[in-house]
Amino acid sequence: MFERLKNALARLQWSTARSAPLAQWADQHGLGFRPLIGGAYALSGHWHGQAVRLECMAPSRPFIQGMELMARADLGLSVPGSVVLMNRSLKLMLEQRASELYSQYTDALQTTAQTLPDEIRWLAMYRDAGWTGPDRQFWARYAVLTDMPETARQWIDEEGVQRLMRWPANAVNPDTPLMLMLMKGKAYMRLQIDQTRDTATALHAFELFHHFSEQARGVLPAR
Repeated sequence: MFERLKNALARLQWSTARSAPLAQWADQHGLGFRPLIGGAYALSGHWHGQAVRLECMAPSRPFIQGMELMARADLGLSVPGSVVLMNRSLKLMLEQRASELYSQYTDALQTTAQTLPDEIRWLAMYRDAGWTGPDRQFWARYAVLTDMPETARQWIDEEGVQRLMRWPANAVNPDTPLMLMLMKGKAYMRLQIDQTRDTATALHAFELFHHFSEQARGVLPAR
């Protein structure tokens, strides 16, 4: 009874103009769309028989304000290492935060992987890679942290670069927190989305995530 009432309230908060494009995209990509209370929503289903979920929710990371667009897809791939793409302003903020955290420890034994956020551990674990191809504007805006640079170069292809640089109405600017990750056979995305009604940005982000998920399948072996 409560669940039915909650779903009914969520639907009342949604306009057809906003929900229809999201539901249509979900249907075209084999996913189900579900509006939630407070303007949040979730898309879930399977790609190539593997679980995938995309959602717009309250932020789960302190560096994201407003709402967080999150995505996770199990690719069923064998990935020996990791690739983390993030905007450079986010990398700088995380580096500053890392410096603050490390300075709090007087005993080196206290500074363990378990006490640090994943994003900060990645700064120490992976090198900031680069290669010819993407222009200076791309590298000024984004950093690629990885322990498998050749895979990173193949994964972040020209089409992906163009999508990363061309956001609708510039709603995602160089300072907007954004992360794309390829880890342990899964693809992930985190994006700050300032307005829950910004459907155009959400759809662009979904297409971006879908592109990089499919791109990974083309450059990495299956498990």
